[in-house]
Amino acid sequence: MLNFTIRRLLLAIPTLLFISLVIFLLLEASPGDPLADVPLTVPPEVKEKMREALGLGQAWYIRYVLWLKQFFWVEPVYWFDQAFGTDFSAGAQRIISFQSRSPVFDIIAQRLPQTLVVVGMSYVVGVMIAIPIGIVSAYKQYSWFDQLGTFVSMVGFSMPTFFTGVVLIIVFGVKLQWFPSVYDTTLVVRDWNSFLAQVRQMVMPVTVLALYNAAQISRFMRASMLDNLGQDYVRTARAKGLGERKVVLKHVLRNSLIPVVTVIALG
Repeated sequence: MLNFTIRRLLLAIPTLLFISLVIFLLLEASPGDPLADVPLTVPPEVKEKMREALGLGQAWYIRYVLWLKQFFWVEPVYWFDQAFGTDFSAGAQRIISFQSRSPVFDIIAQRLPQTLVVVGMSYVVGVMIAIPIGIVSAYKQYSWFDQLGTFVSMVGFSMPTFFTGVVLIIVFGVKLQWFPSVYDTTLVVRDWNSFLAQVRQMVMPVTVLALYNAAQISRFMRASMLDNLGQDYVRTARAKGLGERKVVLKHVLRNSLIPVVTVIALG
């Protein structure tokens, strides 16, 4: 298992490098100029110096290699200096955001905890909803519950999250004013009131993402359960006199979760 994990991690390195190259080339081919937001009052010679400082006058493959250097060397060394008080990154130019004019990795580090909390919670909630729905839908195939679950799953999976998110903001944030329409990333949980405020602002984004995840996972759960319900070992367990609850929850569910867990892990 350890060797398999190491091989998969090593295989992921060239895959991620290829993906980064594709994204870099797509941005290279897209129209527009990174310095288009520079005010018109800036003299042309100053703008040209800015272009040279950013490396925009060099070939794309040189800029890609420089980006790899920034990503895999400059930023890790900078984090190492912050952690251990060294100065190995002294004089090194960091990756700066064109929008905020601040280091990109600092912005990511600032927003990553809130993102992990919201997305992680939504996935946990989605799994808790999807697995029971998939089990009951498969066991009671073509029943009203199965048809309703199929309809809701298809609608939830077909509608993009940016649409359902706007709908919830309009209904529950603007009209009813039950939940805040803007997520406050600077909120720090210190007491009970701040905890309730954090829960209130997490309800809508977690709901949107959880419903989308539940719609996908419940279909996988249902299909996997249907594949196992017709297997010989299920008929054998029933012939031995095992209760239906034990057959479904202990034998069928255990084998049905194997592909579902894979889908959850990938998510």
